[in-house]
Amino acid sequence: MATQLLLTFLSLVTIFLCHWLLRNKHSPVYQWPFLGMLPGLLFSFYNSTLHDLHTRALRRTGGTFLLKGPSFINADFMVTCDPANINHIFNKNATNYEKGRDFKAIMEALGDGIFNVDGESWKFQRKLLHSLLNNPEFECHAMHILTEKTRSTLLPILDRAEVVDLQDVFKRFMFDNMCLLVLGFDPQYLPVEYEGGRLPENACGEAFDELEEVATYRHMVPICVWRLQNRLRIGMEWKFIRGSRTIDQFLYGRIEMKKQEFATKHCVGDDEQTKNKTDLLTQFLVMKDEDGRCDGKIIDKTSDKFLRDSMFTLLVAGRDTISAGLTWLIWCVANHPTVEKRILEEIRQVIAARPPEQVNGDEGGFLRSNELNKLVYLHATVCETLRLYPPVPYDHKCAVESDVLPSGHKVCKEERILFYIYAIARMEDVWGKDCMEFKPERWISERGTILHVPSYKFMTFLAGARTCLGKTMSFMQIKSMASALLWKYKFELTDNSPSARTTVGLVLYMKDGLKARVSRRDH
Repeated sequence: MATQLLLTFLSLVTIFLCHWLLRNKHSPVYQWPFLGMLPGLLFSFYNSTLHDLHTRALRRTGGTFLLKGPSFINADFMVTCDPANINHIFNKNATNYEKGRDFKAIMEALGDGIFNVDGESWKFQRKLLHSLLNNPEFECHAMHILTEKTRSTLLPILDRAEVVDLQDVFKRFMFDNMCLLVLGFDPQYLPVEYEGGRLPENACGEAFDELEEVATYRHMVPICVWRLQNRLRIGMEWKFIRGSRTIDQFLYGRIEMKKQEFATKHCVGDDEQTKNKTDLLTQFLVMKDEDGRCDGKIIDKTSDKFLRDSMFTLLVAGRDTISAGLTWLIWCVANHPTVEKRILEEIRQVIAARPPEQVNGDEGGFLRSNELNKLVYLHATVCETLRLYPPVPYDHKCAVESDVLPSGHKVCKEERILFYIYAIARMEDVWGKDCMEFKPERWISERGTILHVPSYKFMTFLAGARTCLGKTMSFMQIKSMASALLWKYKFELTDNSPSARTTVGLVLYMKDGLKARVSRRDH
């Protein structure tokens, strides 16, 4: 009797294992009993291979697959990099897809900032930020701050340094630059007296990185798991609690100081000529537009909470887009000497076209906005860098009602969809057989102009109504810094590997930084 029971048990186990193995034969990510694909995701998260795992899975499935979470909870995701699906969700049927409650919970650090809201609140903030960021006077003001900060801090540091981690330097530099632009003060996260070696610690900058890491972790694990960790104040959630406290102290402190300064000095009032040349926090405080409404309640744009969420969103967007994009651009150019040569020749031609009285050898690659617009090959290089290494590697939306995607996949009501921007660039049916090659020429037409690529194919700045408001400014800032740095310095990478490990955080950085020997060019 016991032998028969044992044989029956072993037979059932064998049948179960065979079924399990056959099921995984065609599964894009290995599925475990009861746990789904979660173990594989967590392994790739801690092993820094998360983006490559999703890319391989999307290639195997034709661009879309269902990511299965643990069977005992609702934690499934639809993952896609199919441009037809993306166009459908962001443009053709955009009203059926929003950020949703889960996204707001996952990105809790952003509060009620524009990245985290839908409906009336999003429309109000979009209109408000559009009037500020797309003002020509403010764009000139932003470029002036960037140029002066580069000249006074970044260039002197690179003049003295021999070997430096450019990624760390760029992150610190852009944090300082965005604080000047958004909050009106310079925290000097990148000290001007730095001469190489280990940079000083900065709690606020490190808190930014930790909150981005936590956001990625929350995307992967079930909500009930990370909420329990948050209650117990353990694991990744302890990083969130600690980082949020640091950010809140920093931002609320600056907001209070700005309000006191404004109340006592009245330094900015109704003068339209000076208003657009001040920091964004001040502009929020002096704008006369009516407050918005959300769910019947008035949105007070001068409340501490609204200002905190808005300023944090702007700091995150400005710091990470430029610093990550510039880091990858320097790495790509350093690994492709022919690209570097063409960029330098293009800059040389623009400088040579200046009137004699405007040619200044000390300024070198500091180009004006109209000159930056002439750098077609540099613009193509920036596009190609952002195609292969988008600062934000994925985005997330939720279906309001059931739908069928152009790929034929059914989407259930309230089902979450992950758009893998990083993977789009690595799909042959989207970008061709040479999709993995760094090739700026793919962006230049036969007439020598930049080719237009639909946003649902080049999603670095998202698509549709959610297209990034700072897209134009981001391009100008990256090109301004890249032209100045590449014209003045030669960067020789200490690691000559043709590939680099990426971080798995919300922002795509290099896992091991970007260490390079810096030497001045002799033009």
